[in-house]
Amino acid sequence: MATRRQVLAAGGGALATARLLAKPRSRRGVFASAATSRDGAHWAVAFDGAGEERFRVPLPSRGHQVAAAPDGRLAWVMPRRPGTRTWRVEWPTGRIVASREAARGRHFYGHAVFSPDGRRLFVTENDYRSGRGVVSVRDAETFATVAEFDSGGVGPHQLAWLVGGCVLAVANGGIRTHPQRRREKLNLESMRPNLTVIDATSGRAIDQARPDVPRCSIRHIASCHEGRIVVGAQHEGSPEEAVPLVFVYEGGRLAPLAVPTAAVWRDMRGYTASVAVDRATGHALVTCPRANLATFWDLGAGRYAGRQRVGDCGGAAVDAAAQEFVVTNGLGMILRFDTRTFALRRQALARVAELKWDNHLTAV
Repeated sequence: MATRRQVLAAGGGALATARLLAKPRSRRGVFASAATSRDGAHWAVAFDGAGEERFRVPLPSRGHQVAAAPDGRLAWVMPRRPGTRTWRVEWPTGRIVASREAARGRHFYGHAVFSPDGRRLFVTENDYRSGRGVVSVRDAETFATVAEFDSGGVGPHQLAWLVGGCVLAVANGGIRTHPQRRREKLNLESMRPNLTVIDATSGRAIDQARPDVPRCSIRHIASCHEGRIVVGAQHEGSPEEAVPLVFVYEGGRLAPLAVPTAAVWRDMRGYTASVAVDRATGHALVTCPRANLATFWDLGAGRYAGRQRVGDCGGAAVDAAAQEFVVTNGLGMILRFDTRTFALRRQALARVAELKWDNHLTAV
């Protein structure tokens, strides 16, 4: 196991970049998400801090995450697994200016992250003939493949920078899929999820950590501070089981956050959708759509801090300027919670009734 010091050392001269990343990336209060309307049409939608739409772009199939460049100039809309086509969206016009297909024998896993300088895009993919998880490195403008490396496991999903622009964390869910079997899970008896830490320059794995429960699929992550990652998991078992679902990776360990009783885990119904971290307060929000809960976590104390009932909540992001968590749900709602007290700021609630927001929200 790598220690925190070793992981940070692997970042070398990029530590200055990491400190810049520790500051909120966006203070413009603009957010983007994939969505589906009541008539079954799919969209990429951007809205401002008041919940007013900036644009709505039609998509030929369902999107998952909108990966936005650090300067807010462009984004790539990643498709829901096992999608094979991604779309480039231009800001502020909202025009789709290009689309690209996955390589033959590959499909995307719904997530991507830009390098801090905006020149590269790191994308999780499935080589479904072998079951190997792949991270492809793409030119951010053209989506041309620059390099690729193993994700360190099966079913790579979300990525996050552990040390800015140099050390990348990859959530390997451990579940093998095949596009001809759609969303069927093919290896539940042998799945081995992990969080793999990778030198993004060489593609070399630096560290790997696993949850204690083999069927606890690591899916969504968010960076906290240098050397720390907050992890949200999905349990491939009975939703009645009290299985830890929120972890912090640090110094080679993947440790569940403390809860007052096992009922907290049971109430989350075995499923988390999005993780958002407010670095200013050290607080995190994790959505649990199957439980209709937004859960709050104190990362400094390493413990559960409360919850709010939100029907079918999925997307989560931070509005640093407003000191709010922004949450979207499948009912078209946009809600805001104080990042310090977790109180719902009802005056900031908005609703786009004809839209069902997808599970991820991006601050642009």
